[in-house]
Amino acid sequence: MSEQAIEHTGAASEVGGPRQPEGAVRSRAAINLRNPVQPVGIGADQHRMTKVPPTTSLDDLRAEPFLAALVRSSDDAMIGKAPEGQVVLWGGAAERLYGYQAAEMLGRDMSVLVPPDRPFEIAYIMREVMHGRTVRGLQTERLRKDGALVPVSVTVSPVLDDDGTVIGASTTAHDLSQEVEHVRALREAERGAAEALSTLETLQSSAPIGLGFVDREFRMVHLNEALAVISGSGAKDQIGKTVAEIVPDIWPQVEGVYRHVLDNDEAVLNIAVTGEVAAEPGRQHHLLASYYPVHLGTEVIGVGIVVVDVTEQRQADEFRSVAMNQMAEGLIATDGQGRTTYMNGAVTKMLGWTEADLKGKRLHDIIHTQREDGAPILSKTECEHNKVRAKGGTFRANNEVFTCKNGSVLPVAYSVATTFSGTVGDGAVIVFRDFTEEKAERLRVKRELAAVTWVGRIREALDDDKLVLYSQPIVPLSGGQPSEELLLRMLGRDGEVVAPGAFLPVAEKYGLITEIDQWVVKQAVRLAAEGRHVSVNLSAESIVSLDLVAVIDQDMAEAGADPANLVFEITETALMRDAAKGEAFARGVVDLGCAVALDDFGTGFGTFTHVKKLPIKYLKIDIEFVRDLVGSSADQHVVKAIVNLAQGFGCQTVAEGVEDAEVLARLQDYGVDFAQGYYLGRPVPLEDR
Repeated sequence: MSEQAIEHTGAASEVGGPRQPEGAVRSRAAINLRNPVQPVGIGADQHRMTKVPPTTSLDDLRAEPFLAALVRSSDDAMIGKAPEGQVVLWGGAAERLYGYQAAEMLGRDMSVLVPPDRPFEIAYIMREVMHGRTVRGLQTERLRKDGALVPVSVTVSPVLDDDGTVIGASTTAHDLSQEVEHVRALREAERGAAEALSTLETLQSSAPIGLGFVDREFRMVHLNEALAVISGSGAKDQIGKTVAEIVPDIWPQVEGVYRHVLDNDEAVLNIAVTGEVAAEPGRQHHLLASYYPVHLGTEVIGVGIVVVDVTEQRQADEFRSVAMNQMAEGLIATDGQGRTTYMNGAVTKMLGWTEADLKGKRLHDIIHTQREDGAPILSKTECEHNKVRAKGGTFRANNEVFTCKNGSVLPVAYSVATTFSGTVGDGAVIVFRDFTEEKAERLRVKRELAAVTWVGRIREALDDDKLVLYSQPIVPLSGGQPSEELLLRMLGRDGEVVAPGAFLPVAEKYGLITEIDQWVVKQAVRLAAEGRHVSVNLSAESIVSLDLVAVIDQDMAEAGADPANLVFEITETALMRDAAKGEAFARGVVDLGCAVALDDFGTGFGTFTHVKKLPIKYLKIDIEFVRDLVGSSADQHVVKAIVNLAQGFGCQTVAEGVEDAEVLARLQDYGVDFAQGYYLGRPVPLEDR
């Protein structure tokens, strides 16, 4: 079957699948896929199926009009493919979604809809449908007739004949354009809010700013002279009065905003207010106001207000205020030479620098010295802050770093905007926020996408026999039977050998590890039947499975293997997953005649308990205590203690990680029974041992 056989060209007619798998299409309609007389297009202007072939039954006659109506009325694109891969069913929703009329697609290969950069997706769908499984809700993109990409959620199901053979596939595609647009709109809204905040801060640096503090009774507790001038009387005259008394024409517009800030502990930014003020009766003033909750401890005790009279667009002399310091974002203002003139308290909280540390210093020389990857910003002309200050405009970055006072770096998203004196730029305002959590989320999503890719590769390795075993010798030091440990590897798509650390964690997380373990057990039993003494590792998921002991028993019976040739290695971590099931597994395999080894011995908290309770034959001394054995008296004491413990419980010891002759000699002196490591033999492919 070709790589595009399932979603591109349909399942091959001779590929069999399991009987009635979940999601598979199984009906008399499937018979028509084996003997199609003509492809069927069910667009908006088509009202019936193709004529019924001579072999169609009465049930088919009743089903086809219903199927036609169903496909025609569906909001989702419904497509059917014959065994040879051509489209035989093309619904009206498919016409709308992809732009192709039924006449253009019937009998045509569906590969025209698939972007050329998705071979992994093709392989994944092919594999699932070949095995009679339905691929549900795959979020991807497809090509329209006009060349545009459309986001879709695709479900591909195998179509089965009466005997359970996969004879084709049905695809349902749901248009995700609205959902994607909704997400885009939300992000645009968030970006707009950030831009609005940046704009407000720029306005405050270049226009007269009124600052005030209003208590929970809406009485003016504090206000600056700029706000007093806007309100039309002296500051002392307004203290103690309500906002409604001071600006009665404006109060109805802002009362709800004050209540929202107090009730929700949430700032409200950039509210446009229009009305008369006492200073100039009869003239409409246009004000831009922002409102911030002011805290005493954790209690909101009032509202900090920042008011700019944009009627005259006058430049402010300073904008230090309680409200500015309530901002979560860091704000730094610089002059025409790039020297810091102002910073708010959030800068100190995030970066550690105080205003005294930065004031008068060039921002580029102190906090903007390196890129996100650690590369230095060598030239001042590379610094976006300097570019904006020199040329004007704005700049935004979502993944850079600022240098903290302690030498560490903080991931930040920031924006830079030029400030003007008349028409000449005389500085800039930088607003930034901590980007740590968003960066971590991006990395998490990236890891998840990588994991999904690995799931497909592991599934492919299981299905295509690309798992391989390596063998490392376990050498007796004082008599005993030589043996070997089986170590798992995977062959990549280009034939490269993939180490277990790259794929086993993903297999454990996504439920594939039990199937892998059962494959390893089957190979180990085959070797045991040949007379080889082998040891295999098992995962925690397999150990707590109630079926594994029975699987081992059946494999040995079928292969005629001597159970004495099999050793199953388990770790304390695996036993801690479910102590009762772990103990049941250990006793079960021992009852079969196999042996159990406790791996990584000495590193866990419940080690001695496990030796006492479980039928352990071998204790594998962890490499941590072997690697530096010659030079570490502590490791020497541990190894001696493990040997004495093993002898007391009738166990034998295996030292892992032996890398030189001196360590091997020490282990022999201490009475260790077996040794394993690069000095004695590196892992090699099983067939080479």
